[in-house]
Amino acid sequence: MSNSAREKKKWSKKKKIVVITLSVLCALLILVIIAGVCALNWYCKTPDYQLMKTEQQVTLVAHRGYRAVAPENTAPAFEEAGKAGFWGAECDIYRTADGVWVVSHDTNTYRMMDKTEWIEKKTYDELMTQTVDNGSNIENYTGLKFCSLEDYLKICKDYGMTAVIELKGKKNTEHYDQVVDLVNQYGVESVYISFHFENLEKIRELTDVPVYFLVQKIGEEDIELAKSLENCGIDFNGEKEKNFESGMIKKCIDEGLELGAWTINDTALLDKLVENGVNLITTDNITK
Repeated sequence: MSNSAREKKKWSKKKKIVVITLSVLCALLILVIIAGVCALNWYCKTPDYQLMKTEQQVTLVAHRGYRAVAPENTAPAFEEAGKAGFWGAECDIYRTADGVWVVSHDTNTYRMMDKTEWIEKKTYDELMTQTVDNGSNIENYTGLKFCSLEDYLKICKDYGMTAVIELKGKKNTEHYDQVVDLVNQYGVESVYISFHFENLEKIRELTDVPVYFLVQKIGEEDIELAKSLENCGIDFNGEKEKNFESGMIKKCIDEGLELGAWTINDTALLDKLVENGVNLITTDNITK
């Protein structure tokens, strides 16, 4: 075989390897895109909730309002929570570009609104041009708009509910005094929760109402952090079995920490939490 033939054959093998490698990478990229689209569709899809009742003597918090019967974090969801007799209604808040606190779980409007915008980069008036187009029984709520923190607090006051306010992200902590002032202005009982402990530390400088540190799994460090802050409890993911297996629930109780669990949508799991000493239950669909 001549040298030129050998070189041609050698190049052919290299070319095959390149083609195979690129094909594998393209296939992996397609799989990642498909998985991402499926995950996004799952995240945006409204669950088919089954409404349940409990006879347990527990404190129930409506997760993002009574989102099993009305679109989450909207005025109707909070009103339905009040009508259903929830002790409290949980909401999530962000601050708009012009300083208005509004209620939304996500940083952008993609999942719940008819247009996609980043909440903290838009003015309140700009956000109010959008319409809610997703959520439970959305067909009953045409023209539904953003709920402001003031709207939410007024509803809490009207129904005698505790305002359970989740402080999202790590921005705007210097403006938390506005939140506390609004809560005081409406004269409602309040609780603040956050996954970011520094947010709770800032709130503690402004008010002595209860706060809860949100965690997925309770750890030793979480317990120590909660103990370091006056009137601070732990609110954990009640669906994670490791929270039961680790003995951390009992340790929290032994350390004198108030405990809450989220998001509990099954009465059997609620019963298990109550048996383990957890009294504050955040739920989408369980009422008394």
